[in-house]
Amino acid sequence: MDRISNLPDDFIVTHVVSLLSAKAAACLKCTSKKWRNLLTVLPSAVLVGFSSSVVSTKASLKDFADELVSARHAIHRLRRFSLKLQSLDFAQYSTVNDCLRDAFKCGVLDLELDVNVQGDYSLPSEIFTCKSVVKMKLGSGFVIDSLPKNALLPALKTLLLDSVRFNDTVGCAFTRLLSACPVLEELVIDGFNCERWNWSHIVCSQTLRRLTIRRAYTVEEDFEDYEFKRISFDIPSLAYLEYDDYIHDEFPVVNLDSLVEATLDFNLLTFWNKTDPTNLFSGLKNVQILRLDCADTVLLFGVGSETATVFENMSHLYMPTETHFCWDGLKRFVKKSPNLRTLTIGDLHYRDLKSVCKCVEGYSFLLNSPIEILKITRFNGSIGEMVQLKHFLEKLQCLVLLKVHVKVSSDEEKLQILADLLMLPRASSKCKVEVKFG
Repeated sequence: MDRISNLPDDFIVTHVVSLLSAKAAACLKCTSKKWRNLLTVLPSAVLVGFSSSVVSTKASLKDFADELVSARHAIHRLRRFSLKLQSLDFAQYSTVNDCLRDAFKCGVLDLELDVNVQGDYSLPSEIFTCKSVVKMKLGSGFVIDSLPKNALLPALKTLLLDSVRFNDTVGCAFTRLLSACPVLEELVIDGFNCERWNWSHIVCSQTLRRLTIRRAYTVEEDFEDYEFKRISFDIPSLAYLEYDDYIHDEFPVVNLDSLVEATLDFNLLTFWNKTDPTNLFSGLKNVQILRLDCADTVLLFGVGSETATVFENMSHLYMPTETHFCWDGLKRFVKKSPNLRTLTIGDLHYRDLKSVCKCVEGYSFLLNSPIEILKITRFNGSIGEMVQLKHFLEKLQCLVLLKVHVKVSSDEEKLQILADLLMLPRASSKCKVEVKFG
């Protein structure tokens, strides 16, 4: 037996079979029973632009399609199919769809279609009935008007949508897509612009564990023709949420009972006097780790948190504070989080030594807090910062660790800041100071 045949099967599939064209694989398949079994799995078929790829070394979409036809006859299974084209002409629509159909017939597991389309391109209906695909990425610029009646993706666990629009005027294609994925665990929506969709305004799934929604902001956006009336989340099994979007007027349903970690980034340009985030606050009641990524988000929680439910399970809170930014939101969060153990903030809040915002005057909101770890991510060692940090250390009786990230360069400044920090009085005798420079 030759040396290559003596290599481990996984190594052969990954490092030998993956370098063969479908035609070469078909010829090699006839040499021995071992190769015939190994060559039933093709690791990947990839075409980026019109350059070379793992399967096709030709220079055109047509050649790539021909390779897949050969693969369909010679290779029974395809692990990964990836087609990335910067532009797609109308004449190439059918060729792309033929490639997809051949990939489906090969039992593809991981499907990525990243094609910049213009006009009336429609995905083949078979993409919504593929029984083998486990991970699917679609983008960008697709418009999904409808799904076939028999739509079902029984193995799909991860779905990534990039700048995909849903425009079903009869029903809700987005809702139907989610309901056609009975084991879906992760959904990522990049370029989220749901105000341009025809849909039910509900993200609903009983199996989803991770949801990521990222808004694609443009320099100049015109809101006159669009409304941000409502959005609901009925996802009882969700554990992780990342949500970046303009704020909507209301959240009629927020069912996030299993939520463990959430990262929120709201833009308040669409905020007005009828905006009501109350249900959103209530829906986050079980979150354990909460990260607010911008000042607007903190302001939103500051506006409505007096009526918000208590965050009984929250143990870690991150807030992007700034020196001139009011800490009313922080004060309310600390008071509403009886089990908060780790607090991470950006800049310490001060204007000057004689001017402390009324929201934190006295810092009494820290007295009964169970915070054990306090992290300051931006610290320059100024007198104002030292004064504010002194208030924290004198009030937090359960504190065991202060972690400070100091942005200075000279060794003299580093030594001085370290000495000043260690001299600050602390209510907790167990509190240690950890300083990171850089």
